Amino acid sequence: MTGIFTYRSFSMGNTSALNGRVAVMTGGQGGIGKEITAQLLVHGIEKVIIIARSEDKYITAREEWKHRAGISLENDTRTEFVKCDLGDIQDVKSAVEKIKQVTDRIHILVCNAAISVQNEYKHSPQNIERVFATNCVGHQVLATALLPLLKNGVMHGNDVRIVVTSSSFHFWCQQLDMDLLFSSSRVKWPALYDGIWRYGRSKLGNILFAKELSRRLLDDQDPASKQIYVNSFFPGNIVTEQWLAWNFSFGSFLGWLIRTIGSRLGQSVRDGAATALYLAASSEVRERKHRGQYFIPIATLCKPSAISEDMKLARDLWDWIDVQATESLGLDWQYR
Repeated sequence: MTGIFTYRSFSMGNTSALNGRVAVMTGGQGGIGKEITAQLLVHGIEKVIIIARSEDKYITAREEWKHRAGISLENDTRTEFVKCDLGDIQDVKSAVEKIKQVTDRIHILVCNAAISVQNEYKHSPQNIERVFATNCVGHQVLATALLPLLKNGVMHGNDVRIVVTSSSFHFWCQQLDMDLLFSSSRVKWPALYDGIWRYGRSKLGNILFAKELSRRLLDDQDPASKQIYVNSFFPGNIVTEQWLAWNFSFGSFLGWLIRTIGSRLGQSVRDGAATALYLAASSEVRERKHRGQYFIPIATLCKPSAISEDMKLARDLWDWIDVQATESLGLDWQYR
């Protein structure tokens, strides 16, 4: 999917007003997340809580938002920063407690933060492969622990949205063996292919997470759960700072060439944010009953890989992550 073949099924101007709503954004201070946050602010969001590792990047982004047409940040409470390493289950739970001190309701949760393609092979504090721990495990723990606040957001006739950023790279992974997530070293060679494959594995995990969470909410006896719409999307081939990682694989010249070609053929940052805004705010999501679906730019329903539609695998992955969280946080961690 390139910018040449962008399906313009939604215009940012059609975004509903978001007055009175509260959003939580992971990675909302950089890359595509920074533009998604900007668009939420442009469309009147009451508050955006940014979950990220770098407060310096948040401060820089906030200065950019202040000078952006259509955004008023005179009221300092419209954006809030919560420091969190999504790759650490303990840190995610601590971030949830901080969020609960800021708000008692959430209307939009955007699970966007991600570690991109990495040549280095690292583990999380819970000994899970780092990319998967950050991109998948952290987001499931976060969403699960925030469910009471998300259900509170359903009150007063509002529905609630959970938007999960995935990628076309999920097609690179055609097998998901949970045992390999504890591997002490890379399982594919060379290092570049392993890095792409591990990133693709995490993006497959994102789609499976969205589908399984959607299923669980529909099966929940709480009526509020059925008013929470969960979907995933591929923002497009967008040249952000993460593309600097290609320098480590191909050298500075080829890295520059890849970014230059990508910027010519890929989507703009605004186009990349548009699908997220559609899933977060458009009434069509509710009217067309979009649940557990996968979208490509812009706001276009698309069939993902066959393995990403394996609901048994989705349940197995959910249960596996739940076990990791329980071992780290104790029994009934979701309700504490």
